[in-house]
Amino acid sequence: MRTAHDIRSLRWLIRAGPFLLTSGLVLLALFPLAFSPGILMRGDVALYFYPYWEAAARATREGRLPLWNPDLFAGVPFLANPQVGFFYPPNRLLSWLPVPAALKVSILLHALWAAWGMLGLARRLGYRTGGSVAAAAAYALGGYFLAQAEHINQFQALAWLPWIGWAWATGRPAGVGLAGAMQILCGHAQTVMLSWAALLIFFAPPRGDRVRLSGWVRAWGTGVLDGALAVGLSAIQWLPSFQLTRASIRAGGLPLKEALSFSLSPGLLGRSLLPGREAPAFTEFTAYVGLLGLLALIAGIGRPGWGRWGFVAGVGLFFALGAYNPLDVLLTGLLPPLRAFRVPARWLALWAFGAALGIGAGFDRGFAGLPRRRLVLWALAVLALMGLALAAAPIRPPGMTGPLGPVDPSRIAFGLGLLLAGLLLSKRLPRAFWLGLWAAELAGAAWGLPLNRLTAPEAWSDPRLPAVVLRDFLTQEGPWAGRILSVVDLRFDPGDLGEWRSIFEGRLPPEAFEEFLIATKYKEALVANLPLAYGLPTVDGYDGGVLPLRRYIELIRRFVPPDRLLMDGRLWETLPTLPDPRWLQILGIRWIVMDRLRDEWIEGVFYDRGIVANACSPEPIEAGPFPPFEATELRIWISSPFPPRTALGTVELRTIEGERLSFPVEMGEAGRPAVVRWEGPRRIRHLILHPDPRICAQGGWQVAGGALVDGRTGAFQALVLSPGGSFALRYAGDIKIYEFRKSLPRLYGVCAAMFARNEAEAMDRLTDPAFDPARMVVIEGETGRADPGALRPCAVEVRWIRFTPEIHEAEVRFEEAGWLVLLESWDGGWRAWVDGRPAPIRPANGLFQAIRVPAGVHRIRWEYRPGAWPMGVAATAVSLLFGVGARAWARGWRQKPARK
Repeated sequence: MRTAHDIRSLRWLIRAGPFLLTSGLVLLALFPLAFSPGILMRGDVALYFYPYWEAAARATREGRLPLWNPDLFAGVPFLANPQVGFFYPPNRLLSWLPVPAALKVSILLHALWAAWGMLGLARRLGYRTGGSVAAAAAYALGGYFLAQAEHINQFQALAWLPWIGWAWATGRPAGVGLAGAMQILCGHAQTVMLSWAALLIFFAPPRGDRVRLSGWVRAWGTGVLDGALAVGLSAIQWLPSFQLTRASIRAGGLPLKEALSFSLSPGLLGRSLLPGREAPAFTEFTAYVGLLGLLALIAGIGRPGWGRWGFVAGVGLFFALGAYNPLDVLLTGLLPPLRAFRVPARWLALWAFGAALGIGAGFDRGFAGLPRRRLVLWALAVLALMGLALAAAPIRPPGMTGPLGPVDPSRIAFGLGLLLAGLLLSKRLPRAFWLGLWAAELAGAAWGLPLNRLTAPEAWSDPRLPAVVLRDFLTQEGPWAGRILSVVDLRFDPGDLGEWRSIFEGRLPPEAFEEFLIATKYKEALVANLPLAYGLPTVDGYDGGVLPLRRYIELIRRFVPPDRLLMDGRLWETLPTLPDPRWLQILGIRWIVMDRLRDEWIEGVFYDRGIVANACSPEPIEAGPFPPFEATELRIWISSPFPPRTALGTVELRTIEGERLSFPVEMGEAGRPAVVRWEGPRRIRHLILHPDPRICAQGGWQVAGGALVDGRTGAFQALVLSPGGSFALRYAGDIKIYEFRKSLPRLYGVCAAMFARNEAEAMDRLTDPAFDPARMVVIEGETGRADPGALRPCAVEVRWIRFTPEIHEAEVRFEEAGWLVLLESWDGGWRAWVDGRPAPIRPANGLFQAIRVPAGVHRIRWEYRPGAWPMGVAATAVSLLFGVGARAWARGWRQKPARK
């Protein structure tokens, strides 16, 4: 009995040994990520995935289905955005962990999952233990796979590729369907397309069967049918996503130039295919398999099945060149599916998959019998790649702000050492030695990748005051009060920089502290998607997938300079200055977050220069009312083409006692503010500038802040000067928060309308000088013109009853019939009722929505009910029942005894 038990244990160990060995290699490669308290906090991780994961986890813990996201891009669908990965089961299971920890766990689990899947596929293809472990290590520890860890949905989807291949090779249709569905639910459609391209190539019929249709049906039929099951099981995600795509920036495909962006330049092949410590922005091009991995790849040529994996790898490299490949440019221009995505470098996924199987075949064969000419070929290839790597120093790849820079000399020395060892000892030392040395090479390279370069947990967890202040504003005034816009130059330094430096001195390397500092500034400025993490509504956002909406881009195109417009949002980067107040009203912006880099201290007086106003605007420039301040002079920052002491107009001062004083305003000396003095101190509470019409006719002048000064004591009060006094400073710290006092709330009514036949005409009407956002609305889809008489004052009252992301309910009173405007992006999933009766929703002001409301008091309800969502649920349920039923029938059929 003891002997039998020992034999069973030994068999189990033999079977589990490769999986345990592969798992150990993965944990070794990800040791810093797995066993340190640090977190990832850079680029897309911080600005995109953390906020979305935080919002999704919050909804999961609350037991809420987040159909709508009111906090980004002036309101957009949430679940329909596939990159959220809301329906991917592992994501939901991690909802109770802090977001940085959840992402680390997800990376570790999917790295192990990818390794196990490739190990199983290689074993199924007939590889021996060493070759199977090598294939698993080449894929899961290879540069391409690990470099995508900061794009967590792409990383998760890549982890499922070998599992789909394993199930296909095993002939298990349910496995292909389930693994394929899980890959789709990860939320990276481009990886799904590339995965199936790799599998269709790999499982193409043998050469002799390619001339017959039946050969293709036998080879692909089962896989394609199983893929249909995957599509059905994942319909809960892709059906809403498909509906959203029709309204997104990707509707109809991307422009050719955009589709070919982030192509792999031939000059970058050396940096791409050889291990190295590259900048985080280079991860799209990272695809190394190690120097010894390249040797194994060459050794695998000629092995059974090498044409399959070789063709897959070759196709990946071919299409990764993108814009540098004339045939790829032609095909991308002709085939809409290729224009649905950008970043041709992601075709390197096929290289990673094919190369991993080739390396497994090479280690299966070993190096002992490797012909000398192949060793020479390997050496020449490695030397050529090293030369390209050295020559790439001045190249600035897409996404990077500077050149790559020189290669670390130690990296070259290590590579030459491996090259020499391979040439001299490859035939003498056992295969296990080379496999171990190569695994060490991959693990060492992995330690230099961005996913293992961590920073302090406080980079995410430490709260910053602007978010706290804005949350207080929303608590006081209600979530419907207005949205945020950040216009921030990140070159400022946080005020607590010295404290953080002393805390982390000796604990964080310089690079990690730099990441911490950048993350702190991101949170301070509330840029990109970070407001979503704090539940703060913004008109900005950052995406590039199915978002932003096309209407959003068309609207911001009206005020963002053409040479600065970005198709993925990021107004905080594209706006050089604050937009005209008209656009702030249209977008419902209430709070503006700005840096203090323009502010100045001159002779002991502080000037808030964040708001620049045209003194000759239709509305007079004002400051106040503000708490009375006793002053003897007024200083104003003025820019104009006129020489010093030119009379520009007058300033009207209003005191707490009711006096109205008027003084002339003259152009100041170069680089100094204009000064207006009066006799005796006055307690000022309000001021208004009146420009000289003759000066305005000659070019006018601009105002950028001012200050009341008490010349007796040096005390001062900084002023925010703006048209009609529409801006007020509400918070000043490392950054400032202004309130736009003329902001329109989330739900408001008007009694006048301009009509447009289509979206383009509606957008153009917004720039009409006659259009007043506070009194009129542009309604799309109806004909007619505005009635000038309708611009008279029209009383509209709104009392909120219920406000959730998907349901807005209010009681409204209209003095006369008018339009009720909801500042949520127009989407076909919204429904509206007036006193319980359905009301048609019209696109309003280009981006938003409105309904017609008769005079009187009415109860209004807006609800987001996307039609694709129940269809997706039904399709997934039917597919699940079909899959379970088909599997049960197949199992019963196999177990049915044969008839005699």
